[in-house]
Amino acid sequence: MQYILKNGSILDTKTGATHKGDLAIKNGMIVEPSLLQDGQVIDLEGRVISFGLWDCHAHPGSLMYDPKNEGYFQSVAEWTVRAGKNLLDSVDMGVTGVRTTSESIGIDIAWGKSFESGLFHGPRIKSSGPGLRVTGGHGTTYPKEHKEVHVEWVADGADGMRVAARRLIESGVDLIKLMITGGLYSEHETVEDNQFTEEELRAVMAVANNKAIPVAAHCGGARAAELFANLGGRSIEHGYVLDEKAAAAMAKNGTWLVPTIGVTADSSLMEADGWPEHAKSRAKQAAARHAESLRICLAAGVRIATGADLNPIGPRLHAEMRLLEEAGMSRLEVLDAATAGGRELNGMGDASAPTFGTLADLLILDKNPLEDIASLQSPAGVFIFGKIVKDWR
Repeated sequence: MQYILKNGSILDTKTGATHKGDLAIKNGMIVEPSLLQDGQVIDLEGRVISFGLWDCHAHPGSLMYDPKNEGYFQSVAEWTVRAGKNLLDSVDMGVTGVRTTSESIGIDIAWGKSFESGLFHGPRIKSSGPGLRVTGGHGTTYPKEHKEVHVEWVADGADGMRVAARRLIESGVDLIKLMITGGLYSEHETVEDNQFTEEELRAVMAVANNKAIPVAAHCGGARAAELFANLGGRSIEHGYVLDEKAAAAMAKNGTWLVPTIGVTADSSLMEADGWPEHAKSRAKQAAARHAESLRICLAAGVRIATGADLNPIGPRLHAEMRLLEEAGMSRLEVLDAATAGGRELNGMGDASAPTFGTLADLLILDKNPLEDIASLQSPAGVFIFGKIVKDWR
């Protein structure tokens, strides 16, 4: 289907400016209206056109801390169904793109293909497959272990990391996720203890760089972040305890920050989701420093993209945006991180407004989100892959 969108107010998330204009959509791309001869004409009647939202740190099938231990006994099929529902539901809340950062092998890739083909109307997916951790590293819940589902793979030593990275690339992932420091999840760790040796990190990065596969790192500590950035890492996830030196390395090397500020700032969520005491305590202790790390990165010019790390994707991403604003980002910075930032991080170009030559993942909004950010939670219309997946007419 081809469309001509007339009488829209096109939002630029870098400047906050809007301008009246017409856009056309053909083969999933935005093109000049003059290039279409028989496109379906849609009058937007002044509604705002924006790029769609991205959750750049998602685990679609995860039950997170899973206090009832349900997920440990579920089949891959059950996990897949839950992941799909989570992804499909997120579209109604304006999510047009999701980057997974540890999901059981094949689930995120398969859902991504089904959305791109039009079999289902879901978000554009950038898939990591399982994350890589060392024995006893971040993500372990020893002695508990999932029966069928494996959202992480264990690899040790430089050779082990090379093999694991090559297996992931062979499976068709878009990025690789590494657990290079501790975090909140596992009981016997801190948010910044190094878990990869330098040799292990250099080995996996060499494999990824050879194949031009971006790498995301679960990373709390400053020195691990600095080394990762200098090795060509694409993004630091969380960044609990960063400093000016780490931020400078990230800015210099083009390494992004996906802060997931909600995992330390949203105490009500921790209670509602049944977080264990060690995780709640560690999160509360890290909260102030986590927010400071975000501000240090902003001051250094590090690019920011949004990711919630929590489910369900739609509601948690909107909560993350609110918490980022409370942590010190302006509303315009948050909006840009959640839209154009996600697109650029995931290789979709650096445009900050829908324009000719950009991929047509769009929101049609009744209000300008800079004036009413809640308008993003219930967009009037949603386009993904250039197709209408939520219709306001």
